[in-house]
Amino acid sequence: MSLPRLDFSTFSHNASKWPLPGKLLLGCALAGLVLVVGDCVYLSPSRERLHEREAQEEVLQQVLAQKVDLASRLEGGAHPAQVMQEKTGGALGHLSGTPDMPALLDEIARLVAANGVVVEGVTVLDEQTRPFYIEEPVQVDVVGAYHDLATFVSALGGLSRIVTVHDITLRTEGSLLRLGMLVRTYRSTSLRGEPDSVFESGPAFVYDAFSLRDPFQPVALQVDHLPGRPVLAPDLARARGALEKVAIDQFEMVGTLSRGEQNFALLRVASTVHRLAVGDYLGPNHGKVTAIHDGYIELAELFPDKQGAWLERPRILVLKLNS
Repeated sequence: MSLPRLDFSTFSHNASKWPLPGKLLLGCALAGLVLVVGDCVYLSPSRERLHEREAQEEVLQQVLAQKVDLASRLEGGAHPAQVMQEKTGGALGHLSGTPDMPALLDEIARLVAANGVVVEGVTVLDEQTRPFYIEEPVQVDVVGAYHDLATFVSALGGLSRIVTVHDITLRTEGSLLRLGMLVRTYRSTSLRGEPDSVFESGPAFVYDAFSLRDPFQPVALQVDHLPGRPVLAPDLARARGALEKVAIDQFEMVGTLSRGEQNFALLRVASTVHRLAVGDYLGPNHGKVTAIHDGYIELAELFPDKQGAWLERPRILVLKLNS
């Protein structure tokens, strides 16, 4: 059995004779067929492209939000960076273009004499060239009591020039301390002589903890003891010498004298020079000479605390130059 062949021309000719409801039904079927074919052929690819564009738009909006947030943060950080750049440029403007080491050594010598410490060594090291400035380092080794060394380092930070301290070493040497440090000053890489502006430092740190205990000395047995090392009471029946009636601050060390293997210190007070050896006394606090060096002498003073115990405190007298 064979199916009849569909003849569209006959079908369309006969459809013109159909009643109105049939024509409407046929028109709706043909319109639906056109919509389905059009959706599959034309609208479906466009719809997929639309979904892709919408997904890309969402990603771009997220990227835009991130960029806006980054821009706002960069704008907020631009002012501090500009301020920092201006400060850096100002600091470089304070630097001279000529070598600054001779002036620095003069100031170190002045601080050494003013704070009662002794220079054991000064070594000028090779300059280090940086992108915007030149470092001028010098190795400094000094000897002194703890509080005197602290005052000396504090005074270094108060100089009118830019000075930094690095690689600090501290070790005991008898009753004193040896301080080693690398001191750096800076100059500009340009050849100009004077700095563009005068360096104005902030409030300088001033060491004033003299009432605190020297951390390199043994802790006193009583919490109320004054700074110092507990020792036996001195011989109060001992006859006091004439130099023990003069305050230590009145003495000036003006030199040393050697006789064989024995060294003597030459101290001047009231225009009179006195010769002292290790073991001699001077000052009202039972001060006793414990060591004599070329540039200074070491003393040990005794004084009572509030509980009646006796404490020992180290002290040095530095050679006065040009005496």
